Amino acid sequence: MAKQYITNGINTSTTRVGVAAEDMENVAGKAVKLNSDGLLEICNTKGEMPIGIVTIDNEADVSKGDNVTYQIFAVGIAAISATVTAGTELTPGSDGTLVAAEAGDFVCAIAMNDCNANAMGTVKRVDYYKKEAK
Repeated sequence: MAKQYITNGINTSTTRVGVAAEDMENVAGKAVKLNSDGLLEICNTKGEMPIGIVTIDNEADVSKGDNVTYQIFAVGIAAISATVTAGTELTPGSDGTLVAAEAGDFVCAIAMNDCNANAMGTVKRVDYYKKEAK
């Protein structure tokens, strides 16, 4: 006879909490990745695959060991460092802000509106396992 489970062990939240690997400044809206110890750090290589985008409700600056909330999918806010138009595919830049993706970059989001350089913009996160590099 098969077992019936009444609980749901799947976390459907769009956010997760990680631990900062280092002191980080102005983290809101920046792309983050996990280091080899499983701790969060700002993406620092253009086109790399992030684990998520830091939510804007975190402290502006975080210290090593602090909890950091980041978004893993759905529509959210991101730091955009270059002017982009709605529909532009985005990738992390070398400072964790998002920039227009180019050939060979990992696409982690799509701009939902026109964004000015060095501004916060609304982006639609895409599922990592479904979106390959351009």
